Amino acid sequence: MDFDRDRDEQPQGEGNDRPFLYVYSFPPPILPLAQEDNGNRPLPKSVCWYLCSGIQPLTPFKPGEELTVQVSIGNWQGGNSTSMAYVGVWWSFPVSGPVIPDASKFIGFSPVKVPPHGGRAETTPLTAKIPASSGNHICLLAKVWHPLDNVATGGLADPVNDRHWAQRNLAASPAATPQPFTFLATNPMDQEATYQVDIRPVPQELWVNLPTDERMRPVHASAWLSLTCMASAEEVQGQNALTHELTLGPHEQREMELLVVVTDEIGGGAFAPFQIVQYREEKPVGGVALLLQGA
Repeated sequence: MDFDRDRDEQPQGEGNDRPFLYVYSFPPPILPLAQEDNGNRPLPKSVCWYLCSGIQPLTPFKPGEELTVQVSIGNWQGGNSTSMAYVGVWWSFPVSGPVIPDASKFIGFSPVKVPPHGGRAETTPLTAKIPASSGNHICLLAKVWHPLDNVATGGLADPVNDRHWAQRNLAASPAATPQPFTFLATNPMDQEATYQVDIRPVPQELWVNLPTDERMRPVHASAWLSLTCMASAEEVQGQNALTHELTLGPHEQREMELLVVVTDEIGGGAFAPFQIVQYREEKPVGGVALLLQGA
């Protein structure tokens, strides 16, 4: 990762009064930024970017019913001015790679005033009906922007590297009755590209980001994994982890099917978290989480 990129665009004390917005997942760092953070994404490596806590569903996700979502926005801006942030939210089918949000899956838009110096504010609740055809697992994508804050052009959602984007998965599957999980491996570029799809348990250092409460806790669990490319019927298998390389054509979205068979007992009130992350040249470009609940 290029740690020096956009270094001149970072907040520089009290004199910089430009907005510096992000979807709130973690307290702002002490400036100057640590070397391991390139400044685009205001999250340490210990934060799980595909389960952003700043995107909060206010109603249970049920295909075919309305879903209400609220987003928390932060602002690293210097000076004393409050900035008006503009926030959009979309839903998406599960994808392991980069995605351009679909206008037909737009949930809503909300302006929100955010104070400087790490201030925080919430959007108004945004509601849309999620069609029954969505399946039992969707991703929520949130974007924040302002005319004076630098936002990448092109519309590509990049929750891995761009602080203006964030993502949160909605769904969980029962571990006792394994069901295939379908997702799309994607290539948004104009040319062919080779990627690696990596599947393994969510590292324990990321568990602090997982959606837990007093009734549900993450646990380690071994599992047999089977990944199938639906177009070619090619299948790869692994115990606890597997990596599969695939070459995608320009703008291709390839349907993949994952079966996770947990071989340990997961008790009630617990779940085993697994992640599906797509890499290009050893850098993550996207991913989703799969939470397998105990009986």
